[in-house]
Amino acid sequence: MKYYRMLLKKPLRDFVRMSSDVFMDGRKVKCAHVQNEAPTIVFENGFCSGVSCMKYWDEVFISLAKEYTLFAYDRVDTVIENEVLEDTENHLDDTVDLVKKLLQAKGLESPYILVGHSLGGLYMQYFAKKYAHEVRGIVLVDAVYPNGQLQGHVLDDNIAKIGKHILQMPKKLDIPIVVLSATQEALKSTKCDKAKMVELSVQDQKKYADLYPDAKQIWVECGHLIQYEKPDAIVDAIDAVMSALAQENER
Repeated sequence: MKYYRMLLKKPLRDFVRMSSDVFMDGRKVKCAHVQNEAPTIVFENGFCSGVSCMKYWDEVFISLAKEYTLFAYDRVDTVIENEVLEDTENHLDDTVDLVKKLLQAKGLESPYILVGHSLGGLYMQYFAKKYAHEVRGIVLVDAVYPNGQLQGHVLDDNIAKIGKHILQMPKKLDIPIVVLSATQEALKSTKCDKAKMVELSVQDQKKYADLYPDAKQIWVECGHLIQYEKPDAIVDAIDAVMSALAQENER
């Protein structure tokens, strides 16, 4: 818990002012939203159990708030943490369709740029394949690689099922992709590490080059939580996607 207490000391006043509650499907969802011009940049958290992870995007939000339309929300991960997924596709649909409903509730229509951290990187890859006509680019932030290997643990095996399903999807991501990969070992004190979720090896991150040959991979000198340790790396990655889209439009 020491690392989480350290995170909570960060100045969050500006970010809190961007946040509000949305009631969706019978429950309250905490969201953060900044309105500017399209496209909308959608942030998806990594795995969080009982801790609000949305706030970890605060410095990225504040850096981009004057230029881009931004959206983030707090996802609840109790299902994949405690229950064996019997229908992986249904779980993925429920997750990304909630994002769609929240975006619509805020009046945020496509196109979207997706930014996914850790487990959120898997969800955003699924979103990009399911709603390919609505997604213009994606940034993977030390994302879990979808290797589909079972580990004998409920959470890890559910993540493996999610990854396997994504790998089996036929749709190719023919959009600008930036892969941010951490070079340092994830901090051992976080809950995510305890669940073996953020122990992403350099070897796994290298596999993204084969999965998305046209992607731009950037190695970041920090631990797993890049948005906290090196928020400028994410800002630069989003700018790179926007620049690539601008160049495509000029052709």
